[in-house]
Amino acid sequence: MKTYPVFRLTIFMAAGILFANTFWTGIGVVQLVCLLVLLLVMGFLLKTPSYSARWLFGVGASCFMFLVGVIGTGFAWKKVKVDWNPERNVYVGVILEPLLEKPRTYQCRVATNGKEVLIYLPKDSLSASLVVGDKLLFYTCLDAPRNKEEFQTFDYATYLYHDGVSGTAFVAADAWKKISGIKVDSWKIQALQIRERILRKYEEWGIESAQLPVLSALTLGYQGDLDKETREAYSVAGIAHVLALSGMHIGIIWFLLNGLFRWLLKNRLKYLKGIAVVAMLWIFAFVVGLEASVVRAVVMCMLMEISHLAGVRHLSMNTLSIAAFLMLLYRPFYFFDVGFQLSFVAVASILFFYPLINGCLNVQNRIGKWTWGVMSVSLAAQLGTAPLVMYYFSNFSVYFLFTNLIASIIVPFIIYGTVGMMLLSGMPGLHGYVVKAVDESVGWLNGIAEWTSGLPYATFSFSILTPIEIGMFYVMSGMWVMYGKTKRRKWLIGGLVSLACLLGIHLFLLLSFR
Repeated sequence: MKTYPVFRLTIFMAAGILFANTFWTGIGVVQLVCLLVLLLVMGFLLKTPSYSARWLFGVGASCFMFLVGVIGTGFAWKKVKVDWNPERNVYVGVILEPLLEKPRTYQCRVATNGKEVLIYLPKDSLSASLVVGDKLLFYTCLDAPRNKEEFQTFDYATYLYHDGVSGTAFVAADAWKKISGIKVDSWKIQALQIRERILRKYEEWGIESAQLPVLSALTLGYQGDLDKETREAYSVAGIAHVLALSGMHIGIIWFLLNGLFRWLLKNRLKYLKGIAVVAMLWIFAFVVGLEASVVRAVVMCMLMEISHLAGVRHLSMNTLSIAAFLMLLYRPFYFFDVGFQLSFVAVASILFFYPLINGCLNVQNRIGKWTWGVMSVSLAAQLGTAPLVMYYFSNFSVYFLFTNLIASIIVPFIIYGTVGMMLLSGMPGLHGYVVKAVDESVGWLNGIAEWTSGLPYATFSFSILTPIEIGMFYVMSGMWVMYGKTKRRKWLIGGLVSLACLLGIHLFLLLSFR
């Protein structure tokens, strides 16, 4: 913990967020008074020369960050919770996202009265023509999010609140109309409109219908057109993460941007180069909708650019912790985003486990070294994310090493090829070849996912996995990592005790649910 001070503070803030989300009753005077007292105590301890009292400052700082998490989450709940008028009212709203097609309706995310709501419109030609930025006039009764009967254990209402949705409603076909001639051009809507134009360009350029949804997800983060079969195939194959923009995609783009702006280093304009790279990354993040995993990756790239300017060339746990700290401080509900959790855990796992795994084999051949490096990264990431994947999706892919090795070759080619498609759009001959190459590459990726998902024993399921087991797994993993780094007996004993507790808890649950 002394080596990673920001990590410790972030953990206590996350604990405060979890506590407030579970036992939230509003922001009261008590929390604010405690925060003020802790500030005064910490200020006093900073002036205290006694070395023996140094631990008091650590306790005070940890409690302070816990309260920051509690209060920040309280404000977030106050912002999203609304007591809607139980009577029908007329509302004016702006469409914020592309329509999501349901069996009988279109789901439409709308901003109205300073809040975001989901309205469901009947399927017809008028509703199908709506796009991001359109302004609607609708008459309905908005209600707070409620749990759905088809979800037995999933808290759908809380999920919507965490996603920033304050209400839901069905709007009849004759109870809404588009306000003609009025477009709302906020920066977010403009960014999403740019994304829609790029998606239409993919169609115009001749990307096959089977490949188009995957290319849209892989390069722009739009998953609305992905069918259930494709999602299932990628999940079973162990490469579902390539369909959600994350650190892998941002890293590929970051590498490309560093290459494009490298000439600035030769002219001693390194600060301008860093600003240009970070600005381009944030523009891309805005265009794809500021997903939690994308924001995390961009924040980390920004911190790495700052570190490079300061002469530090490697990624550290403190860099990851700062990114998490800033994101949770800005929006505490990020903590409950599955993409946020998987993204941070994967990177942390790579930082901890990759050196240990990669050091197990000393490969001298260049190709073999690269192959083992990719496999080591995949193993390290899977080791950390496996409990979360099994908890949220109830399965684990067996052939993830093979599929991730293939994906690490094909995905960068697709992303760089897509950039080439955009840059060469004015050169029909060469542009056609690039489009064909990208289309074929996405087809190969789809084929690998479908073929692997059809292999025997491609996945196995866990019917019981609880948050307690997940927490115990990460405690055990931390103990083993510390033992690997220090070789101290206390960490070995702690790891064995944690393993025994984890096995005991799982056995108890198996017997209880029989």
